[in-house]
Amino acid sequence: MNETLRTVRLYGRLGVQFGRVHRLAVNSPAEAVRALCVLVPGFEAEMAASAGNGVAYACFLGKRNLSEDQLSHPVGEADIRIAPMPAGAKRGGLFQTILGAALIALSFFVPPAGAFGIAALSAGAVGAMGVSLALGGIVQMLSPQQRALSTGDRPENGASYNFNGPVNTTAQGNPVPVLYGHMIIGSATISAGIFSEDQA
Repeated sequence: MNETLRTVRLYGRLGVQFGRVHRLAVNSPAEAVRALCVLVPGFEAEMAASAGNGVAYACFLGKRNLSEDQLSHPVGEADIRIAPMPAGAKRGGLFQTILGAALIALSFFVPPAGAFGIAALSAGAVGAMGVSLALGGIVQMLSPQQRALSTGDRPENGASYNFNGPVNTTAQGNPVPVLYGHMIIGSATISAGIFSEDQA
């Protein structure tokens, strides 16, 4: 067992309710959460209740956000930080849909204040904005969004938005298929490059 005490910092409601700083003899963030569930009365129940209220928790090692796979990895000297984040807060479109519905409802309650029909014109414009916001939010919730380049992507992985398509999406390091006979599948680009040249 490791006797090195690590600092575990809790943020948000967990920090207010159970104390912000804890010193525990743990080797990984997963062990830290297990230790807090055992040592701190009510901690495990609060974590379970938070999931029902739409709050998830992100775990950081220093300033680096850990994925679920990295929670059991050993930690170095950095503090383990557990912070709340609203569930579904990545790219949902829910706020956009709610804002659009509110604008549609607002367009019906614009008072007729203009003698030249300016209020009716502005009510129509507000309603049209609301419809477009609501439809855009619904499309965002239903369609998968392209994953942005994260800080975990290495530059040699070749992730780029310049050339993108459903055919040539093989990342660097994957096996290259060998073709015998007729090709009925998409190709895998092994090497590509662009250079600019003045033509006189």
